[in-house]
Amino acid sequence: MHPGVIAFIILVVAYFLFKEGFRRYYEAKYEGFFETGHYKEAIESLDSTPARVTLTTYRQYYLRFLCYQAMDDEEMAIRMIELLVRMRNSAKRQAQTLAVAFNYFTQLGNKDRCKELLAQLRASKAADQAVVADCQLTYDIVFSKKFGYIDQMEQMLKKEKNPALQGKLCFLLWKQYANKGDKTHAKQYKRRFEELTKTNTNQQAVA
Repeated sequence: MHPGVIAFIILVVAYFLFKEGFRRYYEAKYEGFFETGHYKEAIESLDSTPARVTLTTYRQYYLRFLCYQAMDDEEMAIRMIELLVRMRNSAKRQAQTLAVAFNYFTQLGNKDRCKELLAQLRASKAADQAVVADCQLTYDIVFSKKFGYIDQMEQMLKKEKNPALQGKLCFLLWKQYANKGDKTHAKQYKRRFEELTKTNTNQQAVA
């Protein structure tokens, strides 16, 4: 092999190793700040030039979204999630992003935006049909005020080990009890949902 070709290959390999090393460093730095509740510092860690170069645009926006969500900065969280939805993504990633956006706007109680996102998700050929069904059920409970799934979901919650799914079930049980007019149980599940949300957001940041 020509020495020039060998040198070029070495340079390419070195570049990708260097880039991967920086990516891991800045993600670890972000995670350290995020997990300790230093959200502004976590965002600042994404502002550095090396972080911007080594992390994909999608990843940067997603991590910022998680921070603003944790900070209850609704305006900036919406800006980030809308940027993610409008990006050029693969069909699979777009379907996943639509589901994340749908769940976020559900928590905000934005019926119109949820309706739009649900329609896009249902039209996506790459969308997991179980996810589509879950979003439809969530829409029915939150915006159509249904509460016929309480017993079923409470049984599911007792067996569920995944904190993210526990949080989703608590959210839906909170809304169903509220729809039913049972304020006591609604408050209990709302409190559990809020406790789980913090844990789940931290896990998403390191995923």
